[in-house]
Amino acid sequence: MKNIWQNRALALAGILQALHSVQQIARYGNAPTDAITASLASIFKLNPESAEDVYGGIGKLSTGLQILNQQLNKKRYRADPELLRYLINIMYLEQKLRNHPKLLGEITYKIQLLEQQTEDIRSIQPDTIAQLADIYLNTISTMTPRIQIRGEETHLKQPENIERVRALLLASIRSAVLWRQTGGSRLHLLLYSRQLSQETQILIQYLSEGNEGSA
Repeated sequence: MKNIWQNRALALAGILQALHSVQQIARYGNAPTDAITASLASIFKLNPESAEDVYGGIGKLSTGLQILNQQLNKKRYRADPELLRYLINIMYLEQKLRNHPKLLGEITYKIQLLEQQTEDIRSIQPDTIAQLADIYLNTISTMTPRIQIRGEETHLKQPENIERVRALLLASIRSAVLWRQTGGSRLHLLLYSRQLSQETQILIQYLSEGNEGSA
């Protein structure tokens, strides 16, 4: 995929898919396994060949693309202020992380080490999720602002959910890195939302025609 705007749309969809799963876990105690697995698997794609390679194909981002389309089309859909707040905070944390090369190096090293211990990143197991959560807790979570997740206290107190939320926040940071690598910025969200919307709809149409790989 050579279209830089499509690459940016994929990166944004990656962030939103991970954050949407966080929302669902916080509110309802669960989220679709396919969406969670695709988001977490992207963490291990440190040297991808393309933007879609980060996620194992465009089809793995179908949920994120639909959410992105809704957030960009304000005339047809109602914006989700909470989700957008998470998005901006993630982008801000990724920006701060760039100014902490030692911390970034630590994250990279731990992910590479975990990848060597993981039999199949396409099927993320609970122990892998726990270790990803630990990476987030001891690195990203030490920076400010810390992301405050809203939801039902019953769900947010369960250890399994805490680990999944932290691992998904790490996944959202990984997609934020891709967004930055494609030249994306917070200014692009404001000034080029129409361009992003058009490319997102092209990707959604591409998937609706039964395609899965590169557009």
